[in-house]
Amino acid sequence: MRPIASFSLRLSLGTAAMCMALPVWASSTPTFNAPQAFASGAAPTAIVVADFNGDGFQDAAVTNNGGAVTLMLGSGNGVLKLSKTFTVGSQPAGLAAGDFNGDGFLDLAVVNYNSNTVSILLGAGAGDFQPAIDYAVFKQPYSVAVGDFNKDGKLDLAVANYGSNNVSILLGNGDGSFQTPKNYATGVNPRAVLAADLNGDGILDLAVANYFSNTVQILLGKGDGTFQTLADFAVQAKPVSLVTADFNGDGIPDLAVANAGSNDVSILLGAGGGLFSPPANFLCGAAPASIAVGDFNSDGKPDLVVADTSNNVAILIGKGTGAFQKAVFYFSGVGTVFAATGNFTSSTSTDVVVADETANTVSMLVAHPTGAFPRERGFSVGNEPESVAAGDFRNTSKVDLAVVDYSNNAVAILLGNGNGTFLSPVNYPVQNGPVFVVVGDFNNDHNQDLAVVCEYSNSVSILLGNGDGTFRAGATVTVGNRPIAVALGDFNKDGNLDLAVANNGDSTVSILLGKGDGSFHSAVDYPVDTYPQSIAIGDLTLNGKVDVLTANNSNTISILNGSGDGAFAIGPNISIGSNPVCLAVADFNGDGIPDIALANAGNDTVSVALGTGAGVFAPAVSYDVGGQPAYLVVADFNGDGIPDMVVSNRSNDTMLVLQGAGGGAFKQQLGYAVNAEPLGMAAGNFAGTGKLGVAVVTYQVNQVSVLLNTSK
Repeated sequence: MRPIASFSLRLSLGTAAMCMALPVWASSTPTFNAPQAFASGAAPTAIVVADFNGDGFQDAAVTNNGGAVTLMLGSGNGVLKLSKTFTVGSQPAGLAAGDFNGDGFLDLAVVNYNSNTVSILLGAGAGDFQPAIDYAVFKQPYSVAVGDFNKDGKLDLAVANYGSNNVSILLGNGDGSFQTPKNYATGVNPRAVLAADLNGDGILDLAVANYFSNTVQILLGKGDGTFQTLADFAVQAKPVSLVTADFNGDGIPDLAVANAGSNDVSILLGAGGGLFSPPANFLCGAAPASIAVGDFNSDGKPDLVVADTSNNVAILIGKGTGAFQKAVFYFSGVGTVFAATGNFTSSTSTDVVVADETANTVSMLVAHPTGAFPRERGFSVGNEPESVAAGDFRNTSKVDLAVVDYSNNAVAILLGNGNGTFLSPVNYPVQNGPVFVVVGDFNNDHNQDLAVVCEYSNSVSILLGNGDGTFRAGATVTVGNRPIAVALGDFNKDGNLDLAVANNGDSTVSILLGKGDGSFHSAVDYPVDTYPQSIAIGDLTLNGKVDVLTANNSNTISILNGSGDGAFAIGPNISIGSNPVCLAVADFNGDGIPDIALANAGNDTVSVALGTGAGVFAPAVSYDVGGQPAYLVVADFNGDGIPDMVVSNRSNDTMLVLQGAGGGAFKQQLGYAVNAEPLGMAAGNFAGTGKLGVAVVTYQVNQVSVLLNTSK
């Protein structure tokens, strides 16, 4: 994997301006068909959903593997905001909520796998908690359930201890404290426990999933806080999580068990008396880690969501008979380990929140009334894709994609079907080390061509379009050392497209004037500041002459002032940003003067500096975007006539939307979970709706993901 300096953005003034003329619809917030992602603290592992601050909206409390619980507050609009973090024991694995001291505020019980304790955080109101008080349990507690086991009106705890093969019962004193635990033997390595009245006697019982016994054990409550084992029921391999609901509508509780070793869900229908029928098994994703129940299609029948370790959740729609439809899979973020359900919007459908341990996010999937969820679409594109460009390669008004395939020294062409899907890629060879691709008509035949920057051959490969979606080899032009980005413009006003190439290895820009036949004059190199990483163009002084800008690893922007005849004068270096890797030029405040936006990998921000029309810029305003931004695209995604921005964040696997607010300001930072290590992006009307979607290359999984615009 090469350093971030090798990944760059080119967005010309013409490309940015394109969005301003596009839609005739308008939406207050741009939205996309992908799960929203919210920062959740480091390595989230489990979630409990409840209204912790008493405002009537559901919130999420999230365990963080490093020894904390993060509270994320909901506001009823499908957004979770990180509120506060509370210290608990080592490696918290599960949690549950209840009012343990009867003060009307929800409290938390958190089991800590490494410290062999359960941490009690008493609620202080308004979403705050008192410092944790720890109670010793047995070895490697993994799951906790809450209930009144002795019918004294005080909540008690049941803790499944993975390492000691038992369940600890801690009876509550009603003041937030708990008695010394009493332990009951289980099968081998209990991973999950739930409390419910399984035999209909009005007393809470326990169901325990035993990982290496491949069983679910039923312990019947006696009503005095003690339990007796009723029976063990065989399920499939390595059960890890279980839930209860009435899946067949007979009034008797049933069980659903996620089995990590057999990639399925076992449904055990209740037979009465705490007994269960032999399981029926339904396939789900690879190595499921968690299961939750909800009504996703609002039909009154319980459905299931299963989080698996392949970055998906499986949705199994219940038929009301104890059977389920075939699982439908939705991408849910990188490192999915846990799923919970709740209602985070005003709809009647159940939504899903997912802990993405690798991405350090909680992703939310808001259900459609049909039971469907937002889904990004991924298309395979070779090996180590880094850059993508959108165009109409067949002159059909359907948007196609060109993606650089770094390892195979090729460009993959994906022809669009006009509905957000694409045909299988066709590869065209280029020179060694392609890292960037841009679309333009270089031979004036009205067919779109490609210019591909090839880092390790110090060249740009030209592929000439035939107008039918195919390409033929054109010229190979030599540029400076280690080129990594290119911008297009007419620098000498002859009507032919020219190239400006940022050369990271020798800190120059190569200017190649186009001849109009697909070939170019020899490069003329201009020095810029140290290690340019991105390049863009714009008429900064409003004199009708195109200028060139580079964003440099030295935390500067270099300006080359165009003379209008293809030559440039070396302009100033402007200090801005922190390791700026992406540069865009657009008119953000509507005054007709080019402004700039920079994505800063060094401090996880986007900087916006408004132009004055004299080639200088006002002090930058920065917006926090999170995990190591790698790419930036400007377009009007909600049709309000104001430019918005989308940013790919490579370290937390998200795409963040910054909505333009007018006057050069931005608001409503909405994040969406995408696949592993998103880099280059392109905007386009992929579904033929007139709304701009986003194509983003996901480096680690060798795909280009397409997020369609669902703004209303």
